[in-house]
Amino acid sequence: MVAASSVTATATRVPAPEATAESKLAASVARRILSDVVDRGWPVGDVLGSQSELIERYGVSRAVFREAVRLVENQQVASMRRGPGGGLVVTEPTVDAIIDAAVLYLHRANTPLDEVFEARIVVEEVAAELAAARLTEDDAAGLRKLRAEEIDGTVRDHRALHARLADITRNPALELFIDILNRVAFLYFRGGPSVSDATLAQSQQAHARVTDAVLSGDADQARRRMRRHLEAESAFLQNRRLSRQLLPRSVALGGGVSNKRAEDVARAILQDVVADDLPPGYLLGSQTALIDRHGSSRAVFREALRLLEHHQIATMRRGPGGGLFVCAPSVRGVSKVVAVYLTRRGISMADLIELRIRVELALVDLAITRVDMDGEADLRAAFDRERGLSVAEFADGGHDLHAVIAGLAGNRALELVALVLIRLMRLHQVEDVSDAQRARAATEVSRAHGAIAAAIAEGDPELARRRMHRHLEVVGMYLRDEPTAQVVENTLRE
Repeated sequence: MVAASSVTATATRVPAPEATAESKLAASVARRILSDVVDRGWPVGDVLGSQSELIERYGVSRAVFREAVRLVENQQVASMRRGPGGGLVVTEPTVDAIIDAAVLYLHRANTPLDEVFEARIVVEEVAAELAAARLTEDDAAGLRKLRAEEIDGTVRDHRALHARLADITRNPALELFIDILNRVAFLYFRGGPSVSDATLAQSQQAHARVTDAVLSGDADQARRRMRRHLEAESAFLQNRRLSRQLLPRSVALGGGVSNKRAEDVARAILQDVVADDLPPGYLLGSQTALIDRHGSSRAVFREALRLLEHHQIATMRRGPGGGLFVCAPSVRGVSKVVAVYLTRRGISMADLIELRIRVELALVDLAITRVDMDGEADLRAAFDRERGLSVAEFADGGHDLHAVIAGLAGNRALELVALVLIRLMRLHQVEDVSDAQRARAATEVSRAHGAIAAAIAEGDPELARRRMHRHLEVVGMYLRDEPTAQVVENTLRE
């Protein structure tokens, strides 16, 4: 790795660039490409069209289209294939790449141990509860086998039971987030003393108690035992006072680049950013200087750059004063990638709603305990912006208040989960409704948002939870395409 002094000697700090009209248009085109891919049934390997055909179809400039392609490549929706018969080709998002992107974000965002376990408790309580309710005979046999293997020492992976319970829920979002959060928690084990046999035995006993509750179909007991287990695991790690480690090599940078040398270059640059805690906007060097520093070819560096931009570690700015600049860790960026993957998995509205309600109720509880005067001002500002939206703008902007509440909760891991679920709800929005129906629904959603924000500002958790729960239930009914009049009637009963 390059020494810190060699990085900082030539580095400067510049303001992060604001979104331009072209970048916003490119993001809009990227969303249209995703919509086209989903509408066509995500036909992996199909060519959506040549560059010239797609530029004409979407009515944008070549520069805007190239930026849109970069976005869909980062999201693993499609990639541009050059040469005869080439064009924009539909690709397959891989679960390992998606998980690694999320783990990398949470690592770069310096997500502390207590936030990781706070988020784990929320999602794993849901998993324990749903597993107890949905257990089949085959699931029960698998759980009994896993319990026996943990007891006799055949299985020593403390994550195995957590993954098995998530699988039993048949909820792809729960499966994914439990895997992500378990991997992030595992980073705290690195570099410390090995786990003693006594500690391992205590963990196995806790797993056995959770398993017994699930096997008996007692959802409440399964949830309580899972919470106690995770609280004990968190306390164990806190007592060890482990600091965060550098990202392990087991987390691949991936991103559709198969060149191993390019990944090595990207990882070396990432380690510079993480080890020296370089701030957003920091200039790492010009392209020429970085190629020389890392001893790579221009082609290898371009592939490394794709990885760095894919994971929003750094971005290249062209022209005078340009170079490779550090990016801020972006929860919105990684949430897009995760949401695209879950869209590909075909997550149902029922799966989405059952998890989102539980996550957002937890966020409401945390926001009420942590909101300050600035937070209340953010809530008011978000609601004021929402009231100023047109009916057409409400389809996107009408979700912003939920994102603000997620931020006020002060938990980066739960915020990531919430933003993914919010984005998935946006992708499920009903299109074939009249303008009058859309306007009426927007009015009722805005009214519910105002009531939720008021309850949070007043510090009334029971009222805020009740209003949020009812609101999300009604939104779920709307997105399941129930008759609009019935949805509004139910909304008015909140």
